[in-house]
Amino acid sequence: MRFSPSIFQFLIIALIFIACNSSKEIIQIDREEFIDTVSVYPEADVPTYQASNEIINDLLHTKLEVSFDWDSSFLFGKAELTLTPYFYPTDSLTLDAKGFQIKEVSLLNEIGEKFPLNYTYDTTKLYIDLNKSYSKQDTFQLFIDYIAMPDRFESGGSAAITSEKGLYFINPLGKEKDKPRQIWTQGETESSSRWFPTIDSPNEKTSQEIYITVDTIFKTLSNGKLLFQTINGDGTRTDYWKQELKHAPYLFMMAVGDFAIVEDKWRDIPVNYYVEPEYERFAKEIFPNTPEMLEFFSNKLGYDYPWDKYHQVVVRDYVSGAMENTGAVIFGDFVQGNHRYLIDNSGEDVVAHELFHHWFGDLVTTESWANLPLNESFATYGEYLWAEYKYGIDEANYGGQRDLNVYLQSSRMDKKTLIRFDYENEMEMFDTHSYQKGGRVLHMLRKEVGEEAFFAALKKYLHDYEFQAVEIHHLRLVFEEITGRDLNWFFNQWFLSAGNPEIEVAKEYNDSLKTLTVWINQLQEGENIPYVFLINTDLKIIDKNGEVYHKKIYLNKRNQVFTYEMEEEAIAIILDTDKDILGTVDYNYEEAEARQIYLNAEHYLDKENALSKLKDSEEEASLKIIAAALEDEFWVIKKAALKSVKHLTEIEKEITFKRIKEIADEDEKSILRRDALIALEKYYPDSLNSESLRKHLKDSSYIVVAQALEIFYNLNPEEALKEAQAIEKLDDIAIIQTIAFIYAESGQKKYASFFDEKLNTLDEFDKYAFLISYTEFLSKQNSEDIHNPVKNIAQIAKESDRWFIRMAAVNSLIELKEKFDSYTESGEMIKSSNSDLVEMINSYLIEIKEKESNSNLIKLIDKELE
Repeated sequence: MRFSPSIFQFLIIALIFIACNSSKEIIQIDREEFIDTVSVYPEADVPTYQASNEIINDLLHTKLEVSFDWDSSFLFGKAELTLTPYFYPTDSLTLDAKGFQIKEVSLLNEIGEKFPLNYTYDTTKLYIDLNKSYSKQDTFQLFIDYIAMPDRFESGGSAAITSEKGLYFINPLGKEKDKPRQIWTQGETESSSRWFPTIDSPNEKTSQEIYITVDTIFKTLSNGKLLFQTINGDGTRTDYWKQELKHAPYLFMMAVGDFAIVEDKWRDIPVNYYVEPEYERFAKEIFPNTPEMLEFFSNKLGYDYPWDKYHQVVVRDYVSGAMENTGAVIFGDFVQGNHRYLIDNSGEDVVAHELFHHWFGDLVTTESWANLPLNESFATYGEYLWAEYKYGIDEANYGGQRDLNVYLQSSRMDKKTLIRFDYENEMEMFDTHSYQKGGRVLHMLRKEVGEEAFFAALKKYLHDYEFQAVEIHHLRLVFEEITGRDLNWFFNQWFLSAGNPEIEVAKEYNDSLKTLTVWINQLQEGENIPYVFLINTDLKIIDKNGEVYHKKIYLNKRNQVFTYEMEEEAIAIILDTDKDILGTVDYNYEEAEARQIYLNAEHYLDKENALSKLKDSEEEASLKIIAAALEDEFWVIKKAALKSVKHLTEIEKEITFKRIKEIADEDEKSILRRDALIALEKYYPDSLNSESLRKHLKDSSYIVVAQALEIFYNLNPEEALKEAQAIEKLDDIAIIQTIAFIYAESGQKKYASFFDEKLNTLDEFDKYAFLISYTEFLSKQNSEDIHNPVKNIAQIAKESDRWFIRMAAVNSLIELKEKFDSYTESGEMIKSSNSDLVEMINSYLIEIKEKESNSNLIKLIDKELE
């Protein structure tokens, strides 16, 4: 599974996934007969331990027949399950079946005859009496007739997976004219049992077949191969999908809709893309480089892609980013768009993430949610491996550093172990630890054991545990077998402990002794955080003559001192030249050292940080480096240089202008064209005019268009507003937010329809920033004209599934209330109108509070209503 890749969502995820562990009271009980003191927990305070699910019966095969009632959002299902006792004899079976109406439970004999069985059902579990005891040499087959009613039963959710209904009917009655009718499923973590009865556990594996009956206008997708289709003569068709290889129940899927199907292949395996018809010609851009990824990962892992197809589908209103259903991956519609949209919104890293899951997660599966990093950390690292192969080490390192920053941001509030058994709800595991930190831990493991050993171990791991469920120690033992090393220390430190090293570095050169002294201290503190992290790394030393020395160092103490004899003064050092350390390194250096670091750095991050140090410099040597950085091959360095050109534009004015304009006009990277426009406005405002900005308004990239429009408004508001109206219909959030900003600045009433329309059509995440501009716009209107907009904002505050969107809506209401409550313009009619609006907002806040469960939002409302 992959979150939607917007930075804002990552920040929200970082805020939401905070697990608070209450302190445990330990009672000391002394007994004369015991030599040692025994510590026991009061019954209510026994530490939480989320064990792997016990396997009593093993599910061998699942056969389903399903059809749908769109009016009621019901699934009519018939299931045939083949099982065997795992080890001990048993005369009963417990199945997960959430929110069903059970019509029949029967035992099937060899010729398909049914024998009704006694059962009890509590709306989540189906308890079946098998009428006799079966041993592990036996198999038995059950038939269950049921109705799944996903909308009739309460379901939870989290930041990663916002709903657990399992089965979703999208626009079932066709009332939303711009939204297709679809049905799709989401099984992870344990929601497949909301649409078919099963043993809904990640340590269960089953083969499957499914008959899906739909109206003939719809296409279907499921796991395995589409073996045949039958026209039923009543306006429906039944599609038969079958997968012979076993996988976990949470990986079962269905998708039904009016999809365009674009065919592709890898070797002899079909690779199809399911998109909405209007995006058919962009399908291979929406799922870029898929066959090449299949080839790369198969070769890199020494294990060919094992499944019988690889199809990908985009659906509406998806509850997560994407999901690695075996051979049939579901994506949210954030990846779907035309060529211009995809320039800045490529889903390539998501495609890589979900594909890599087909080895790590689908083929070899975590046995429990406590071990989720065995799925998600690997999939996250798959993004790195693909970028490294396809786009080079700098691009891969940029993605890796972005992952590290996301983890570090969230870990400021909560540091947890990667493998953890004390979660309250398994959804807590889908966080920046399991994803971003875990990916970086695997990168450190790769560097620790070496390239050849790392991939040899992964190959063995996949072959040894194919179609099985695993825990973290399976991975460790494979790496130990390949390398001949005891790696408990590594796995204990990185997978089974919390936190990360927080390193402080200082240096001093003693001219009389001709020695360089480097102090490296570890400062990290906290529960379950190692006092000392053991780290193999390196140190690069540059002397005043430009000579470079490489030193291997081993960090194994809280405070360490490294001393080196050097004839010439050491003027710069770089710790961890490849930036492999998963943690923070605090090293303060001056401008002269920054220049040497830039000139001798191997990793882009050291160069980027050095440029940041040089950005205020007026020294010729520093300006030469900034000028050279504007020519660098890697876009991140050019981007950093564009932020550092202040004094270069003063001293080398014409040359710098020419280079920045060249980037703005011609650079292949859209983010650089945008940043170059920003630099032109800041340092060369006279170079921009209506004619030049209109050229940038025709840029292929929406983010460049949005930036050009904002600059245009600053230069010529009246003309810019006309240009904004001309591109209002472009469906891109960067443009929509920019138009919203300038319309709000303008405050003209005629733009109200734009805000009303976008509030109803924007994605939930995009509404957050949009509400800020909308509130600014409404604050400039007459109070009697904004009753309906206020009602709509209140509706969002009541109904949004995401607390931060509800918070944005509540803040909008409070801001509008305070603005109109303090309105002192003369006239009884205006005062009366304002009073009506304020009273309306107060009543909405009261209603919102009654529905709200977030304590911080309740406090915010209470404070306003005082």
